[in-house]
Amino acid sequence: MRLHAHGLSLLAVCLACSGCGGDGGPGQPDPIPGETIRIVDPAGALQPYAADIRAVTGSTLESADDLISVDGVTITIDADASRAIGGYGIGGFAPDGSTVEISIDAAFPGLEGILADRLSFTVAHELHHVARWRGPGYGSTLLEAMVSEGLADHFGVELLGASPQPWSSAFPEGRTEELLDRARPLFDSGYDHPAWFFGTDPTLPRWTGYTLGFRLVERHKRANPGATAVSLVNTPAGAFRP
Repeated sequence: MRLHAHGLSLLAVCLACSGCGGDGGPGQPDPIPGETIRIVDPAGALQPYAADIRAVTGSTLESADDLISVDGVTITIDADASRAIGGYGIGGFAPDGSTVEISIDAAFPGLEGILADRLSFTVAHELHHVARWRGPGYGSTLLEAMVSEGLADHFGVELLGASPQPWSSAFPEGRTEELLDRARPLFDSGYDHPAWFFGTDPTLPRWTGYTLGFRLVERHKRANPGATAVSLVNTPAGAFRP
């Protein structure tokens, strides 16, 4: 997802968990092939949470790997408040089909109590992006980005049995058509990603793109019983066009 800096933006088999607090030492991942989890934390800010971070990330990764193509992914987790979602404490980014970056605000109030749920959802979301990168890609148009984000959030809900996250319901249902009408002229062209997804345009609700994408995927699933974020991972964005 491009959840980092919203300010935006993780496999059963062999799993290597290393980094700060691991056998490899701070910032030194073990050279084990396959999926890799690295905690890069030279200042030790995440040290109190390192065991939980590895456990949650590894468990989510194993569950996801049973359903979508994410083998061989490297997940790097660091302490970077600037790339975490404001008010959420964690952010993620999947720039391609083999890499996931997770940032955690180590000073986030109550981090210990929210870490497991929010980290697992972020990992699941980014892993769906990884799988989609291996198919049609994230996309370069507004519609493609909305659909990629909507699918990734639905995957988190489906995989974890979680509730939709705040960015999936950023405005009332009653505004959906109004904001879709505004988005339509940009569906197939370049667009301002921060404006539509991060709230840099004061005339758009923060997270508009995420919410519209979530609702477009929701509509498609209702119209196609049995469809899931897993079965739709490689479906072109045009199939979700309202």
